[in-house]
Amino acid sequence: MCRPTLSPLETVETTFRLLATGPQPLALNGHTIGLRRDAIGLRDLRGLLFHPATDVGVQRAALVELVGQARRHRGAWMIGLVGVLLPGLREHGACRADGRSGGTVSSGGMVLVSLLERLDDPEVSEEAAAESLLQTVVRPTAARARPGRRRRLAAVPGEPR
Repeated sequence: MCRPTLSPLETVETTFRLLATGPQPLALNGHTIGLRRDAIGLRDLRGLLFHPATDVGVQRAALVELVGQARRHRGAWMIGLVGVLLPGLREHGACRADGRSGGTVSSGGMVLVSLLERLDDPEVSEEAAAESLLQTVVRPTAARARPGRRRRLAAVPGEPR
């Protein structure tokens, strides 16, 4: 019996889960990214980063810190950065620019390849790489999620509907 081959994003998810759990999970100092706590595990950070109520300043600071860790330490931190970004990378694979379903993770995979290339480019600062990730991976996910759940305001009495 053959086992199906995992996609690159599924492989990253599995590896991320192993690195982000356990006795010494990867974590950032919460104070460095504007939080009132000492440490935040990368699994919790992922949920916070993609939550629509999270301040863009916290998102930006977290991404700058993650990009810096990935550049300095490579290995586990590179997986940590990509793992934190997986919800946005998957969204790229599921939703193309024309609004139709992508069907594969190729778009998310292309964003991943682009991310890795930018991280290796000495001409790109940590802040610039983080801002690019914020605009292409993190914020579009929140923006795409909002229109479908847009709250309807009650009609004003006496106004036509």
